[in-house]
Amino acid sequence: MHISCLMVTQASRFDSVRLAVADFCAQTYATCDLLIVHDGDEVFDNALAQWIATAPVCSAARQRIAVHRLPGGQSLGALRNQSVQRARGELICQWDDDDRYHPQRLALQADKLRTADADFCFLSDQLHGFVKAKTLCWDDWDRETYPLNFVQGTLLGKRARMPLYPEIARGEDTGLSLDILAAGHRITRLRHHGWCYIYNYHGSNVWDERHHQAISQAKRMPLAFVVGKSKIWRARLAEYADLPTYHSFLAGNTQLPLIAQQY
Repeated sequence: MHISCLMVTQASRFDSVRLAVADFCAQTYATCDLLIVHDGDEVFDNALAQWIATAPVCSAARQRIAVHRLPGGQSLGALRNQSVQRARGELICQWDDDDRYHPQRLALQADKLRTADADFCFLSDQLHGFVKAKTLCWDDWDRETYPLNFVQGTLLGKRARMPLYPEIARGEDTGLSLDILAAGHRITRLRHHGWCYIYNYHGSNVWDERHHQAISQAKRMPLAFVVGKSKIWRARLAEYADLPTYHSFLAGNTQLPLIAQQY
């Protein structure tokens, strides 16, 4: 099935957008497109289009990337809804502009959706990158009470079953998830593949540092789990392009030293 990855962005995010676009271009799932919507000015619109048209990283996927400039003053939820309306895939995937995506991310979730015969697939764990502190955590969202025991920003699902995002400035993906559950749609969860999505805190996020730290402290995987999976996550991190350097991995109450070359 064709997947439309949907990104909402703004002019201040240009550097992170380029990494998120590069991650899309590296996806092993080939039947997909990336739709970028923004409410920036014409200068940003032209700069983004020019970069996509000339960047070597986009060469193989350039024809599958589209940019739409929308009127300003709209909420994040409203912009997300407009991206869904413009999507052409049977499946859609939320593709935030400041997070990172492993090359297998779409393939893994699409396969899980298919084999479970579900309407939506979410990850139930994620890596949490604290860019300035140069630390990583592995967050386990299965600690949340069922049925909200999944990472709400990792949605991949059937466009025909999508409710509207609440037209608010933040927390819109939580509202959407609640409406999906209320409608009785079938949800499947992909577990122990947190390495395929890195939720980054960089200082300019919608949510502040206290919010991000609270998530990590409450949901951090125990040391035994992280050590037991170390071969896997080290190999998978090595497959990201231009990944920031992380010096430590926080697991439980322990800080494991990391060496960048080991990625």
